[in-house]
Amino acid sequence: MNPKTIELVKATAPVVKEHGQAITARMYDIAFNERPEYRRFFENTHMKSEAEGKKQASKLAASVYAYASHIDELEKLGDAVEHIAKAHVNTRVIAEQYPVIGECLLAAMQDVLGDAATPEIMAAWTEAYNSLADIFINREKEIYHEQEAEIKANLSS
Repeated sequence: MNPKTIELVKATAPVVKEHGQAITARMYDIAFNERPEYRRFFENTHMKSEAEGKKQASKLAASVYAYASHIDELEKLGDAVEHIAKAHVNTRVIAEQYPVIGECLLAAMQDVLGDAATPEIMAAWTEAYNSLADIFINREKEIYHEQEAEIKANLSS
């Protein structure tokens, strides 16, 4: 990742923490209401009620802040990445969902942060999101393959 991206994302972490709940709530609003075609990506999730949605938005806000504040030391997030990746696999998240969520999350950041979300900051967050998405996509692919191998082994024994 570009060093300037790391610097900008880390510098904006406190603002993201302060507005995290509003950003993630807005993200889900965009995904569910402004882009109804995206609703299908949440069919297997814990987003069946408003209360569950708020809980998930809170978790996502905390995760985004953790990523931003540790973007220069990602090894500290290993356990969290593993936990989230397993949860994603359990709800059948697929790689194609990441660009959709990224689009909604970045649009929400722009909406909530307004003029503070300069083009430079948004470019940094776009790069950072894509980098994080790649981490999850790769780990989740590994988990899916592990599960498939386990199923095949059980069927042949």
